[in-house]
Amino acid sequence: MTRFAQLAIATGALFAAMPAQAADFVISTATGTSNGKTITSNDGSSYGTVNYAVKSSDGKSTLNVRATAWTLLTNGTYQASTIASWGSNGLGIYQPGENITNTHQIDNANGWEFLVLQFDQEVALQSAVLTPFALGTNNYTDNDAFIARGIGNYATAMTATTLKSLADGLKIDTTKQSGDAWFNSDSTKYTGNKQTYNLSPSKGGNVWVIGGSYFGPDNKNDAFKLNSIAVTSAVPEPTTWMTMILGFGMIGAAARRRRSSNKAAIA
Repeated sequence: MTRFAQLAIATGALFAAMPAQAADFVISTATGTSNGKTITSNDGSSYGTVNYAVKSSDGKSTLNVRATAWTLLTNGTYQASTIASWGSNGLGIYQPGENITNTHQIDNANGWEFLVLQFDQEVALQSAVLTPFALGTNNYTDNDAFIARGIGNYATAMTATTLKSLADGLKIDTTKQSGDAWFNSDSTKYTGNKQTYNLSPSKGGNVWVIGGSYFGPDNKNDAFKLNSIAVTSAVPEPTTWMTMILGFGMIGAAARRRRSSNKAAIA
């Protein structure tokens, strides 16, 4: 094999190892579609699934997202719920049997309600706008949230069985505030509608769960609507970086051999 061919192969290996550049996306929950039709904001209509196609901040890439609503019932089973869009306030959830006129927030009373967001690529959650609401007769608002990430097949619809598998994999410890793939926000640290999480892009997932605090540190009911979320596409895994480093090494070695050969020829 010629030295030129060796250099070309090394260069190809390097570029094959290089991942796409990370991109930032903001998903506004008032601009989605359901069954191919644009959702109607703020009319109380409920949907089984809401889809989003979002351009990156630089306009160079598109992120596809699917949102579904779920409830973990008090008996420990997962039940599919429906989503409603409330314009700038965001997405709310209806449990089956709930009064559709005044129980449309994401809450943790009479079961734990949460949204499942499936992405067509791995992303890290950076921030979310959670519009708080007073729940029932409570004289306070609280928008603490449980956030979790996982890996799943974007092409496959979410099911109760898949959710249970994801939940089991989280290995939640109720004596702690967070784990490797989940955490509960704390109202003493997160104030206002916009909660900024700044999770490491290297800890990304293509399935994200957002619900009321699962076992809240302040013992308050949480109730909010999801207005928007900001995510960034995941950075390379350590194995990818190692492949890139090896690629650089191959190029360097080939270049050194070429220089040595040239010196010998001149001599």
